Amino acid sequence: MNPRLEQLVRAAGQDGPRIGIISMYDVENNAVRILAATLRQAGVHVTEIYFKDWISNHIFPATDEELEGLISVIREARLNLVCVSIRASAYFNAARILTRHIHEELDIAVLWGGMHPTLMPEQSIESAELVLKGEGELALLDLAERLATGRDISDTPNLWLRQADGSIRQNALRPLVSDLDTLAFRDYSTHEHKVHLYGDTRVVGDPMHGDPVFQMMGSRGCIYKCSYCYNSTYKKDVYPGQKWFRVRSPASMVEEIKAARAHWNFKRIRFDDEVFNFQKDWLVEFCDLYPKAIGLPFEIFIEPKLVNEERMSMLRDAGLVSVYMGIQSSERVTGHLYDRRVKNSNINDIAELYHRLGIKPHFQLIFDDPVSTEEDKRALFEMVSKFPRPFDLYLFSMTVFPGSELNHKLLQSGLISEYDIEGTNTKVFYQHRVNLKYPRPVEDTFWISLIQMLSKDFIPRPALRALSKSEFLKKHPWPLIQAAHAANFVKMGTTVGKMAKNGELTKTLWRRWANLDTIITT
Repeated sequence: MNPRLEQLVRAAGQDGPRIGIISMYDVENNAVRILAATLRQAGVHVTEIYFKDWISNHIFPATDEELEGLISVIREARLNLVCVSIRASAYFNAARILTRHIHEELDIAVLWGGMHPTLMPEQSIESAELVLKGEGELALLDLAERLATGRDISDTPNLWLRQADGSIRQNALRPLVSDLDTLAFRDYSTHEHKVHLYGDTRVVGDPMHGDPVFQMMGSRGCIYKCSYCYNSTYKKDVYPGQKWFRVRSPASMVEEIKAARAHWNFKRIRFDDEVFNFQKDWLVEFCDLYPKAIGLPFEIFIEPKLVNEERMSMLRDAGLVSVYMGIQSSERVTGHLYDRRVKNSNINDIAELYHRLGIKPHFQLIFDDPVSTEEDKRALFEMVSKFPRPFDLYLFSMTVFPGSELNHKLLQSGLISEYDIEGTNTKVFYQHRVNLKYPRPVEDTFWISLIQMLSKDFIPRPALRALSKSEFLKKHPWPLIQAAHAANFVKMGTTVGKMAKNGELTKTLWRRWANLDTIITT
């Protein structure tokens, strides 16, 4: 066992394990809260540290001041193990910087967990003493209990350990949690063992308190195999043969919402599942229980193949007000590149259904792929131009996760290099949501500008269709870019005004939105 792990075992034996869990650039982190709740239920000391926050297209490395603030929190809490939650590979280098600083200043053990360490454990164990691969609740609890009782930690399932001689101990994964109802609810209580650090500011308490939206998940995993998504890799390579998509009972979800409402008075619920569960019996139970027990408006994420009028009507009657649905790109590109096969005509029918039922859709599109032709871009524009208003568009720049099917597909075809894969690349820090300042081909900027404006109620569609035929603007899109900027400013101003009037414009939201890059990508 290496010296820092030996020190951890000694310190935990004397004082019990005192564990810190760091969420980098993500104050909404579900994983940190459920890990903390699991450990606290067992009597383990946990300090949650929310380090900086996610601001679209505006992510910067930690400053010396922020790193010193982190060290102060760890020191004051007398932590003997620090866990770093790495939800995406773009944070790999940021996690290395944090880990190196903790090692240099405090010389204590660091554990990495999350999506990147699960997909890239060999790379992760080079920086941390411990890597937690896969689902973390039971593995971290097992580690804490072994430390508390003096048992050997070297064979803890799910853990990789760096030995004193440099060799790596790789333990097998425990089975996935099959009954999600057995897991602890996320901890939203406010106390001194929750800290949000950004700039020279330290705020004690849960950083999500006061947010108008309560975000939660009623499932884990996904039933689909989209090439760009980490879920495909988890199912195929990490947990082959196991049931990856698992669902909580409606009763469990309602009880968690009730528990959270004891801490703050949020106004609506967003179910952040990859796809909301549409199993008929489960849906009937949820739609009967939720409006009686909670009664708040809610939002869901949905996949086009799951949408039909019966299901959507049931959900609308239970309180559904808006949906988030991925379209991604044109029919050809979505099927060829992303392994999502849905016809444009079906998407148009779904948009009409949402309009008829009074459900507001938020359609998600992916740009900056290397395969879209001029015909594909026009087809996407034509499809979106037929959607009945109102609707919102979320425009994302293509991200390639390491180990994903999209990664393999594009590398093998020579359309990307290793540099384009997230982790090596950090494009997501400055081009997650599409920004028209980004240096892309002028033809792409032309189509993005037009498509952005399709969702704006105050811009006549016939004018946009006429502009889409301009060969001059296609080569010189500057006037369109300015028009798209102005339209986004108007829409953002209207949205902010409504939220302020309804008391929903929190400090957290204002901090995220108060930069030009975020405003023009809305």
